[in-house]
Amino acid sequence: MAERNADDRVIPVFKRLIEVRERLVPYLAEQARRTIATSAPLMRALYFDHPHDENVWAHPLQWMLGDDLLVAPVLEAGATDWLVYLPAGDWVDAWTGETLAGGRTVSRPVPLDEIPVYCRAASWASLRAVFTSRETAVVRAKTPE
Repeated sequence: MAERNADDRVIPVFKRLIEVRERLVPYLAEQARRTIATSAPLMRALYFDHPHDENVWAHPLQWMLGDDLLVAPVLEAGATDWLVYLPAGDWVDAWTGETLAGGRTVSRPVPLDEIPVYCRAASWASLRAVFTSRETAVVRAKTPE
C-alpha cells in the first residue's frame, strides 16, 4: 500500500474526518453511558445486535458504533465501490442522506474521503448534522500540566 503521507489528498481528508469525530462526541458520550449501564460494547460486531441474522457472519469486519451507527471499513487499496450488508430495518447513508431498506447487501461508491457509515433511520434526525455540517468543529486541546 502506498504511503499515505506522500499523497497531498490525505491531509484535507484527515482534517474532515477529525471534524466529524469531534461532532460525534455527544453521541459517543451517550453511547458510553449506555455501555456502562448495559455492558454492551461500544464497538461491536454486527452479530452482537443481530444474532439471528446469518448474513452478518459474511461481513465480519463491519461493526456497530453504539446502537445507531454501522461502519463498513474499506480495506482494499484503490477500491472504488464497496459491498455493505445492512441488517433488517431502515438505514440512512450518513454521507448522502439516502434511506435504504435493510436485510440486504448494497454496493456503495467509496471515494477517499468517505468511510461507509449508515445510521438507523429512526436516529438520523439527531445525527444528521454530524455528517452533513460543513462547519469546523472545535477541537479540544489538552491543557498543559
